[in-house]
Order: sequence, then C-alpha cells, then structure tokens
Amino acid sequence: MENPKNEISRIEYRFNDSSVPPPYHRSYDIIVVPDTIYLKVDSYGEILTDTNFVLAASDFMALCDSLPSFNLKTRERKEPDGCVGGTGEQIKITDAAGNVSIEGSAYYCGGETYGTITGDLKGFGRLIKSKIPDFRKHLKE
Repeated sequence: MENPKNEISRIEYRFNDSSVPPPYHRSYDIIVVPDTIYLKVDSYGEILTDTNFVLAASDFMALCDSLPSFNLKTRERKEPDGCVGGTGEQIKITDAAGNVSIEGSAYYCGGETYGTITGDLKGFGRLIKSKIPDFRKHLKE
C-alpha cells in the first residue's frame, strides 16, 4: 500500500454473490469512513437493506492498522479459464485527497482465485463485516 494507514479516508468493499435463485442471492456494498459504515444489500438489483451505523474512530483505525496483515496487492488480471458461477469481491481504498492506494477485484471459482488482486481479501471482508451489528440479519435471508 502506497499511503500510510493514517491517511485512509474511505474503504469500499463489494461482495458479488454467485448465480443462484433470487430468494438466495445476496450481494452487498459496504462503505467505511472514519465515523460511519454504510451497508446496501441487494438481490439482483432489488434493494433489501440500505442503512448505516455509527463507527467508533478506534474501529476505523483498527481496520486501517490491519491492512498490512492481509497483504493486498494489485496484479495483472488473471482470467478464469471457463469457470462460471463463482463469487466475487472488490476493494477500493482512498485517502482524503482522493488518491486510490488499493483497488482490485477477486473472483473465486473452482477452487481458484482470479482477478486483479492478491492477498486475503476474504479475510479483510470478514473483518469489515464484523464491524456491522447483526450483519447476517441485514442480509434478510
């Protein structure tokens, strides 16, 4: 990551669910800023949840401090070789000046990871979701 962790002003995370019937499909966007975490859940474009939560400054700093341990790095796009039906994640980390320090996506299919980012994006996503009270409830499964 090029910018020091204390310059991070926005973390955008997206989970794209696999192609399953609408009652089971859940994709979501999470935006984290120093004092708020925003959550939008959809099922094939139908918004199921659109809400936000107060985020303690210490929780925001904990997310920023944890980034190096997930070893997120961009790479040249690795394309899936005929694999369809997987799930995907996207991440974008921005500083106060609008400079992007990390931006990429991962597509998980057939036991492989494709896309433009390496590292433990799944783990970082779990950490972000842990900051949302009763996260699973908001999926409305």
